[in-house]
Amino acid sequence: MNSLVTIIIPTWNNYQYLRPCIESILNAKMAEGLFDIVVVNNGHEDSCNWISRPEIKVINAGDNLGWEGGLKLGLKHTTAPFVVFMNDDTHIPTSSRDWLNLMLETFNNPKVGAVGPSSNVVLGYQNIFSPSLLPKFERKFLIGFCMMVRRSALDEVGGVDDSLPGGDDFDLSIRLRDAGYMLVCDKNVFVFHHGFKTGTRVKGDSTKEGGWNSYGFKEKTDFALIRKHGLKKWWEVIKNAWEQPKLNYYQSMEDVEGDRIREVVGSPDGKLILDLGCGGRKTFESAVGVDMIKENDVIDTLGGTKSVADVEADVSKPLEFKDVDVVIARHIIEHMDDVIEVLENWHKMLKKDGLLIMATPDCETVNFITMNVEHLHGFTKKSLAKLMEKAGYRDIKFMDSGNNISFIIYGKK
Repeated sequence: MNSLVTIIIPTWNNYQYLRPCIESILNAKMAEGLFDIVVVNNGHEDSCNWISRPEIKVINAGDNLGWEGGLKLGLKHTTAPFVVFMNDDTHIPTSSRDWLNLMLETFNNPKVGAVGPSSNVVLGYQNIFSPSLLPKFERKFLIGFCMMVRRSALDEVGGVDDSLPGGDDFDLSIRLRDAGYMLVCDKNVFVFHHGFKTGTRVKGDSTKEGGWNSYGFKEKTDFALIRKHGLKKWWEVIKNAWEQPKLNYYQSMEDVEGDRIREVVGSPDGKLILDLGCGGRKTFESAVGVDMIKENDVIDTLGGTKSVADVEADVSKPLEFKDVDVVIARHIIEHMDDVIEVLENWHKMLKKDGLLIMATPDCETVNFITMNVEHLHGFTKKSLAKLMEKAGYRDIKFMDSGNNISFIIYGKK
């Protein structure tokens, strides 16, 4: 398996919910190679013998390792840069068929360590019924029923702790934040959660002493978290459950990709720089921002961020600029109908030796056309370089964008 995302599903004799869970994932019909599934069977070996799909690997644990133990075993069987920890009693509705793509987009910010969807059975502002006006926002914890994690961040903070009696998601949330990573709730994604199906079968329900979600169970978990992280950090997480989100995720993003573009351009002083499709942030403050959404109008797809465009225009059409030193087009070219025509239009605006710099998802990693319903094309470095050459560019070079998803390509007129 060599996918971008591995979905790890620990299960314990739960055919009734596991089968529709897996079918809902497969029915979402994501791009080929985008994901694979690792089912960790903590129950009877024959309880998963109905699974026979090439994108699904079943690991028979031989014993009930529990949720955390199942995750640890599953992690040994994947090298994917992103993993989803998923309960076997979840369901992906048709309305969320782009769930993986949407959650992956959040990781364009390299400081994001984990992303969680909204749901019907989940604590805090991930709950679909919680009154939040923001589609994406930072949280102090994410619930682990369905959590996408950056693998490098997970490894950095020590992986999954299976020594706790529960609360592994709170524990991981604290460790990721201590390491400087952001936790983001994406309410554009909804995952249905039946809730507590395995926990109550194994431990009994909340009416039983020590049962799942009983007072004794919660107390034992809380004390374990306090011993590990201290009272202050535990309290910060618990009190944050119903604290109104105030931070717009997009306003907190570090622009690593922009930093690398700024290295290529050097000082902007005395240069006419166009930032095409600038949205809510320009790569250079002194650049002329061009966008279809005029200045100060809200960009709905960017969490309510306001446009910073200086010029309201469709960048796919010829623009009235001449002798431009630098044209910057970040995550624009994959949205264009006629790529060659657009590249030629941008070429006409540049002065001799003027520079076109683009950033776009890298299809050598995975097919990104389905990552966003507005993507019309997918490019490799080689394919986009050929198109640039056809449109009259030379000295074409590449660099990594720093976000594990895209590449930067630039060339001269």
